[in-house]
Amino acid sequence: MAFVKDYSLVSSVVMVVALSGVCFGGTVYKVGDSHGWTAKDGFNYKEWAASKTFYVGDTIVFEYNAKEHNVAQVTHGNFKACNSTDAITTTASGNDSIKLTKPEHLFYICGVPGHCQAGQKVDIRVVASSSGPNASSPIHTPPPSSSNPNASSPSHTPAPSSSNPNASVSPAPVSSEKSSAPFVQSSNGLLILVMIMGVLASFY
Repeated sequence: MAFVKDYSLVSSVVMVVALSGVCFGGTVYKVGDSHGWTAKDGFNYKEWAASKTFYVGDTIVFEYNAKEHNVAQVTHGNFKACNSTDAITTTASGNDSIKLTKPEHLFYICGVPGHCQAGQKVDIRVVASSSGPNASSPIHTPPPSSSNPNASSPSHTPAPSSSNPNASVSPAPVSSEKSSAPFVQSSNGLLILVMIMGVLASFY
């Protein structure tokens, strides 16, 4: 019984870890979708890539017949010339998974003679993650500088009238706008923590 209980606990923790990967992992794109990586049907990989937005953290997967194709990462110049003789990297597993780790422009072709010329080439433009440190957030306008002649200054505010001894100057409103990014990240972490606590609690 103790073994069964321990096995169930381990399985539950593994499930929670897997779910955490779903929460924080990027999107996986199969190059060419159902067509895969091929030169036979004249698939337009340029249009396919243009229809997607690739973020840092995403993964692209090349699936193909390893006996007929390969994947060569090349420079922009060699991409245009369909030249794989000086490739940056070349893989030929038939199922190549490539993690996008930074904003950049990547170029891939099939190095088999004639395949690139037939359209088996794709360029992937990677942009910064929408949830990363470069994500956009509400911009708070700083107080107006005294060098701006049109900016209002506290010295321009008239003093309370002496006819009303109880009058007071109302404080300037304070903006309550805050970036939602930290909340989203915190809520994701809290969700996983709650799930782990719930799993552990079920065994006691």
